[in-house]
Amino acid sequence: MREGSTRLDACNCFATRQAARHITRLYERHLSGAQLTSAQFSILVLLDEKPDVTMNELARALVMDRTTLLRATRPLQREGLVRKERSANDTRQLVFSLSPAGQRNLRHAMRLWQDAQTEFEAQVGSDHAARLRRELLTLARPV
Repeated sequence: MREGSTRLDACNCFATRQAARHITRLYERHLSGAQLTSAQFSILVLLDEKPDVTMNELARALVMDRTTLLRATRPLQREGLVRKERSANDTRQLVFSLSPAGQRNLRHAMRLWQDAQTEFEAQVGSDHAARLRRELLTLARPV
């Protein structure tokens, strides 16, 4: 083992979690101007792209369990950014959508997110960032 290294340096899970924490901190520093976490930002983006999505669809798209999703959406609902209703087709299903306030907040957050993207790509390079994104999304969305 090299001096200054640990057995964890050879652990894929540890390296991925460390990188995720670093990147999350960077994005959340920027998104704090919209009073959003990175997870909440992702929820708003997905709801903007696909209105009236069921909880199961949203959880699947975010690779999140339902309990975690409910915990993440609760403050968004409290702030009036996200609406949750029973599905007209199946009252057992919950359907989420963006409110007008959520759409305004998302427009503001998108500018902050772009600043985070720019900072991250300045750190690692645009090409490397694009490669990392493709590789990580391939791992997260197995066929």
